[in-house]
Amino acid sequence: MKNLLLGISNANNHLLKENSIDDALNLCIASIGKSQEIDRCYIFKNETEDGILKLYYVYEWCNEGVDSFLGSPELNGVSYDDFPGLYKTLVNDEPLYGLVKESDNKLFVETMEMQGIKSYLFTPIFSENKFWGWIGYDDCKTERIWIEEEVNVLHTVAKNIGIRLNQDKTNAKLENHLEQFDFYLKGSNQGMWELNLITDKAIFSYNYAGMLGYNLDEIVQSVEFWRQNIHPDDVDQIELNWMNYIQEKTDSYQGLVRMKHKKGHYVWIKYSGLVIKNIVGVPIKVIGTHIDISEIKEAERQLELSEEKFRFIAENTTDLITQHFNDGTFSYVSNSSKEIIGYKPEELIYRSLYDFIHPDDLQIIQNAHQEIAEKLKTKPLTFRFRKKDKSYIWMESVTKVILENENQIIGMQSSSRDISETIKAAEEMKLNLLKEKELNELKSNFISMASHQFRTPLTIIYSNAELLEIKSKMEEYKIANSVKLISNRIKNEVERLTELMNNILIFGKYESEGTKKNIKEIDFGHFINKIIETYFDNEPDGRKIRITIKGKKQKLNSDETLLIHIITNVVSNAFKYSVNRKEPKLVINYLKEKIKVEIIDYGIGIPNDEKQHLFTSFFRATNTSTIVGSGLGLTVVKQFINLLNGEIVVLSEENIGTTVLLTIPYE
Repeated sequence: MKNLLLGISNANNHLLKENSIDDALNLCIASIGKSQEIDRCYIFKNETEDGILKLYYVYEWCNEGVDSFLGSPELNGVSYDDFPGLYKTLVNDEPLYGLVKESDNKLFVETMEMQGIKSYLFTPIFSENKFWGWIGYDDCKTERIWIEEEVNVLHTVAKNIGIRLNQDKTNAKLENHLEQFDFYLKGSNQGMWELNLITDKAIFSYNYAGMLGYNLDEIVQSVEFWRQNIHPDDVDQIELNWMNYIQEKTDSYQGLVRMKHKKGHYVWIKYSGLVIKNIVGVPIKVIGTHIDISEIKEAERQLELSEEKFRFIAENTTDLITQHFNDGTFSYVSNSSKEIIGYKPEELIYRSLYDFIHPDDLQIIQNAHQEIAEKLKTKPLTFRFRKKDKSYIWMESVTKVILENENQIIGMQSSSRDISETIKAAEEMKLNLLKEKELNELKSNFISMASHQFRTPLTIIYSNAELLEIKSKMEEYKIANSVKLISNRIKNEVERLTELMNNILIFGKYESEGTKKNIKEIDFGHFINKIIETYFDNEPDGRKIRITIKGKKQKLNSDETLLIHIITNVVSNAFKYSVNRKEPKLVINYLKEKIKVEIIDYGIGIPNDEKQHLFTSFFRATNTSTIVGSGLGLTVVKQFINLLNGEIVVLSEENIGTTVLLTIPYE
């Protein structure tokens, strides 16, 4: 067995090192034959002729005194049909061995005895998963009994021969592809290069030399020529990229580099390379391309200049100027965004425009954008946009497409302005024209007007409090802290009063004219996700609400607007009263006849003796004095849930948390 393993090792070395496949296979079978003291070792190759698979005797090694049959017509062009069982066994990658005299095939016995063979072993060779042929071992002097261990080891040799055949085929295909590649390169602006990692020799194509201003015979085919023409500022980075790729720390070798032109200036080159490995996975060479992208870089520079001009104009207009990609993601927002919608430009970049549009307007705007893209026409749009303070304003926007050089749409540009006052005036005008239910309308108008009128001075107070705080920072430390404390109180009370006005507006509308239900089919899971994404995706303390869904999903027929008020009120409370604590949870449970929704927070909870007043208008628990609120939220939720024939239950424990249970019937 020791001699066999040594022979296998020598055979494998020949398969790895010999450049010629013929030399590799002849030396391989000779090493095995000598180490095993086999009389004859040979290889048959399969060839298909007229649809019939035939055998050809192509390689042979014979021990001294043993006749050679290489080139014998009796052993070439023989069909597998002449030897029943031979093909069926070998094609299944199974070795075939035994004593000749024990074979039932007369022709096989005659053929083997003609060569003086007494014992045989055949192991199949597969190349690219196809039955390529097989290697045979003959004993002509003794009736050798092949043991299983020997058979398995020699079967491995056949597998290694298959691997070497695969390598040769792959290299042949690669050479063919490289010839085709070279042909295509002649008609393109791509330069080709090749580096032999063993000899450190380089080869550059004519286009490679041409993009640097040289003829091919003017450049030195060496790595040093490449290195000395790289821009000094790019040398370290490109060599780092090279080493990372060769050491397999990165998956690709590509990038941009500046190279010196024959005339002295630098051209921009886009480079890429592909490593080629030998049979054992060792990199032996890298081939790649160079593309001159100097014109593209110049175009980019000109584009940057144009963008600078555009930004100068955009930053000096009172309108909100935005650009977004085709998927709605903002790519540019003008500085006026802070004043109009409360966001700084950097807070909106890479966020989606569609996340800020009111749910009722979203589909309309998406359809309008699609129409603008199809017809390439500018179109004014009116919609509601959510500000940073979660409120909505009406905006009028003129939108047009942005085209690249090949007239492909890469995004849209909009110029928008706040028309909330105009919309408000128009709505009030419509209300004034209505004569029916005059008393209820007067009450509703009064509440609406009062709440809106409060907002204007409140906004002024709030902005001046912020201004006072900013200016105080420039004063002495004690004065600044004192002013900051006062301004925070002012802002907190403004926020409290603003929320109060919002809830009064909703409450007053319900009291004065009732709330009409608009029933439609709702995908509740999607509905909840959209609410969370729209209203609660940017909490100041960075927390998110975790959503869990239980039961089999069912459709809900209900009023979407009422549900929005219900869910947003309860979820807002969950965040508001649990600041800096665990993230709240929202659990949707699809029951048989209704949906059960649980909103769970781990906040301050409600004192036990105050729970009875939860649904009383303007009631606020004694432990909420430092938290902005109106005392109307749960009252509105209770009334709206009753309108939907649902139920609300509140479970709470002080300093532990609160769970609000909502049940809503499917119909």
